[in-house]
This record gives sequence, C-alpha cells and structure tokens, in this order.
Amino acid sequence: MQRKKDTQNGFTLVEMLVVLVLLSLLCSLAIPSLVHNWRNVQMDYAIQQLHRDIRWAQRAAEKADKLVTITFYRYKQPYTYSVRYAGSTEHLRRRELPNRIDKITAETIIINCDKSIQKNGHILLQKGECKRYVYYYQTGRTRVSQKAIL
Repeated sequence: MQRKKDTQNGFTLVEMLVVLVLLSLLCSLAIPSLVHNWRNVQMDYAIQQLHRDIRWAQRAAEKADKLVTITFYRYKQPYTYSVRYAGSTEHLRRRELPNRIDKITAETIIINCDKSIQKNGHILLQKGECKRYVYYYQTGRTRVSQKAIL
C-alpha cells in the first residue's frame, strides 16, 4: 500500500501577516531618516551652487573689469538670486533655490573688479532644522559652513 505524502505549498495567512507587520515596522523606522537625509542633500546642493556662483561672479568681475552684484529675491517661493554687472538689467546668471526653503537671510553682494567684496557678510538658508551658511569676506574669500560663526 502506498502512502500519499502530505505536501504543503505556500504560506499560511498568519505567516504572511507577520512578514507584513515586520516590513511595515522597518519602513516606519527608515522613512523619517531618508526624508531627513534628502533635505540635507538638497540644502548641501543649494549652498554649494550658491558658493560656486559667488566664485564665478568674482572671476566675471575681474575679467570684465566691472562691478558685479548678486541680488537675492526673497518675496515669493521659490527664492531666486541673480548675478549682474552693476547698473545692468541683463542677468549673467539667474538661479532658483530649492522649493520650500523656510528662510533665507542675505543681502545684495557687491564684488569689485579685483575680486574683493565690498563688505563682510553671510547667507543663511534654512529648511526646518537644517541650516547652511556661506560666509564672504572683503578679502574675497568665501566659505561654507553648517554652523553659525560667532
């Protein structure tokens, strides 16, 4: 007499529910971290682009032997800034900062023909708790920081 083997194919409902609960717990732990990291990546990109544009404007001022201004428009989202020769209405560069930046603190930057900047200052971009700074000095030096320099 032959015996039939009792074979079981697939998973039970309880096993599937346990797996789904574990996956949902892992996702609930990972998603906030990913959102926070994405915010930091966006801010890092924006501040590095702003820093590169300041350096580019310094070279443009030296090459054309003209004053260059970087003007920030903080009145509507997305915030923008433009690089121009002083007194000109034509944009050399115009950039938009990432959407939903909560705060931008910046003044118009005037760059002299010798790449120096007329006065020391800083630019602050803030999105939630994430803050990034670009500091610029009369000597023409610039630096990027995640912390406020006192």
